[in-house]
Amino acid sequence: MNPALLGLVPAFPLFGAILIALLNRKASRVVAGGIATLMVSMSAALSFWTLATLWSSHGALESLHHRLYEWISVGGVQVDIAFLADPLTAVMMCVVTGVGALIHLYSVGYMDDPADAQSTWRFFAYLNLFVFAMLLLIMGDNFLLMFVGWEGVGLCSYLLIGFWYKNTDFAKAGKKAFITNRVGDFSFLIGLFMLFWALGDQATLSFVELKGTLVAQPELVGGHGGTLVTAIALLLFGGATGKSAQIPLFVWLPDAMAGPTPVSALIHAATMVTSGIYMISRLSFLFAMAPVAMGVIATVGALTALFAATIAMTQTDIKKVLAYSTVSQLGYMFLGVGVGAFTAGFFHVVTHAFFKALLFLGAGAVIHAMHHEQDMRKMGGLLSKMKITGGTMLVAWLAIIGFPGTSGFFSKDEILWLTFAADPAQLALFGPEFPLPKLLWIIGAITAAMTAFYMSRLVFMTFFGAHRGGHGHDDGHGHHDDAHGHGHGHTPHEVSPLMWAPLAVLALLSLGGGLLNLPHWIHVEGLTGALHHFLEPVFAAAPMSFDGADSSLELPLMGLTLLMILTSVFIAWYLYVRNPGDLVQTKDELVPDLLYRGSLHKWWVDELYEATLIKPIVLVSRQVLWAVVDAELVDGAVNGAAKAMRRISEVYGELAQTGRVQTYAMVLAAGTAVIVFAFAVGG
Repeated sequence: MNPALLGLVPAFPLFGAILIALLNRKASRVVAGGIATLMVSMSAALSFWTLATLWSSHGALESLHHRLYEWISVGGVQVDIAFLADPLTAVMMCVVTGVGALIHLYSVGYMDDPADAQSTWRFFAYLNLFVFAMLLLIMGDNFLLMFVGWEGVGLCSYLLIGFWYKNTDFAKAGKKAFITNRVGDFSFLIGLFMLFWALGDQATLSFVELKGTLVAQPELVGGHGGTLVTAIALLLFGGATGKSAQIPLFVWLPDAMAGPTPVSALIHAATMVTSGIYMISRLSFLFAMAPVAMGVIATVGALTALFAATIAMTQTDIKKVLAYSTVSQLGYMFLGVGVGAFTAGFFHVVTHAFFKALLFLGAGAVIHAMHHEQDMRKMGGLLSKMKITGGTMLVAWLAIIGFPGTSGFFSKDEILWLTFAADPAQLALFGPEFPLPKLLWIIGAITAAMTAFYMSRLVFMTFFGAHRGGHGHDDGHGHHDDAHGHGHGHTPHEVSPLMWAPLAVLALLSLGGGLLNLPHWIHVEGLTGALHHFLEPVFAAAPMSFDGADSSLELPLMGLTLLMILTSVFIAWYLYVRNPGDLVQTKDELVPDLLYRGSLHKWWVDELYEATLIKPIVLVSRQVLWAVVDAELVDGAVNGAAKAMRRISEVYGELAQTGRVQTYAMVLAAGTAVIVFAFAVGG
C-alpha cells in the first residue's frame, strides 16, 4: 500500500461533511445519508487495506508514515501534518471506520421521522465530522495533531448529543458533555506541558521521537518511578477520565442518551469513549515508567466498573442501562491497561465496539418499533414480533456477559486473569507488598456477575414475557405518533433491512471477534495470540511481567467467574420471566430500600456535584465576578473614564468651543507653527 493513501482515510469523511453542509436542506435523508455512508465506507476500505498490509508483512513492516506538510516550526521544534499507521493505529482505524460505516447505514433507516426531515442533513454532516475528528486523533503522528482530534470529538459530541436543541434538557445534556470534557482536557494539557518542559533541549511532540528519547534517556522525566513521570502520567490519565467517562468525570456519558440512538452507538462503541484507552496504549512506554500511576489507573477502572454496574441494576430506560454498561465496560479496559495488560485492554476495546454497537442499534430498533418508547416496563414479548432484532441482541447479550465462545468472553476473561496474575510491585499504589491485583480481580469478578444480571434483566424485560405496551408516547423531543400525541396502537414489527442488516453484521463480529486473539490454551495455528503478536512491536517498550503467576489457576478462576455469571442469569430469569409477579416482594426482602433508591437515583452523584461544585461556581460568578469585578471594577473604570472626559468637556468646553471661525483658524495656525518649529530645532 502506498503510504500517501493514508491521508485519504480522514479526508473522505471530512469531504462528506463539507459536501452535505453545502447541499444543506437540498439533501434529503437518503441523499445525505448515502453520501455520509459512502465516505466512511471508502475510509473503511483503505483502513482494512492498511491493516492487511501490516498484518501480511509479519513484522517486517512496522508502520506506514505519510507527511503532508510542515505545520509549525518554532525554536527547533517542528510539528507536521503527518499520519502514522502502526499495528495499534491500523486496528483502531478499522474499528472506527468499519463500525462507523454500519452505524451510518443504520441511521439512513432510523432518521425517518418527518419532523426531522429539515435537519437530517445536519445530522449526517455531524456524523461524518465526528469520524473525521476521531481518525485525526488516532492517526496523527504527534501530540498536537492528536489534540486537535481530541477536541474535535468533544465538539462533535456536543453537537450530536444536543441535536434536538429545541428541547432544553437535551441542550443541557450536550453542554454537560462539553464542559465535563473540558475539565479532563485541562488536565491533559497540563500533563503535556509538563512533559514538554521536562524534555528540555530534546523536547518533541512526535510519538516516535518521544518513544526513542524516553527509552534511551528515562532520566529526563525523573527515571522509572520518579515523581515527575508519575505526575505527568496522572495528569494525562485525568484527560482520559473525561473522554472515557471514568470516576469522577463519568457523569456526562449517561446523559449522552439525549441524542438520536445512532449517536449513542457511535460515541459508546466506536469513537469518543475509546480515545482515552487509545491514548494510554499509544503512550504505554511512558505509563509503564510510573507504577503508582498504573496502580491508580487500574484501581479507578475497577471501581468505575463496579460503581456503574450498581447503577445499571435498577434503571428502566433501555438506553440508560446500556449507557452505564458502557461506563462499566470502559472500567474493564482501564483495569486491563492499568495492570500492564495493554493488548488485553485494547482487545476489549475492539470486541466491545462490536457488541455495544449492536446493543445500541438493537435498542434503537426496539425504540423505533415501539413508537419512541424507551421504558422497558412498557415492553416485553418482542422476540416473537422482531425476530431479527431480538436474535441479534441475544448474541450481543451473550457477548457482553462473557458467555464462552463469544468475543466478550475472550477479552474480558483475559483482563481478569492478567489482573490476578499481575505483579504487585508494578502497581505500587499502596506499596509493593500490598495484594492490589488480587483485590482488583475480586472487584472485576463481582462486576462480571452484576453485568450478567442487569443485561439479562434488559433482555428478559424487553424480549420475553407478555407485551406490556400498546400505546405510543412522546419521544422526548416533541415528536408524537399522531397530531394529538397518542399512539395508534400498532403492534411492534421488524424494522427495515437498512436497520437490521448492520445488526446482522455486528452479530457475526460479536460471535467471532474472539478469533482475533485466542488464548494460549486454545491452540489454533495463526489465531492463538494473533493480536498479541501483531501489537507486540507497539508495546515492546512497556514490558510488564506476569511470569510470577501460577498458570494452573487460570482455568479454575475462569470457571469460577463463569459460575457467578450463570447464577446471575438464572436469578434474572427467575425474577423477570419465571415469577415476575414476585419481583416487588423479592426486592423488598433482599435489597434494603436505601440501596435500591441509591442505585435508582444514581447514588445522587449529579446532585452532589450540583451542590458542591456547580452552585458555588454559579454563585461566585454572579455575586463576585459579575456583580463586583465586571460591573463595579471593569465597567466602573470604563464608565468612570467616560464620565471624567464628559466633566472635563463641560468645564473647559465653553473656553475651547467659542463658535468663532477666526479663533479656530488662529489656534490651527499656532499649532502648525509649533510643529514646524519643533522639526526645525530637532534638525
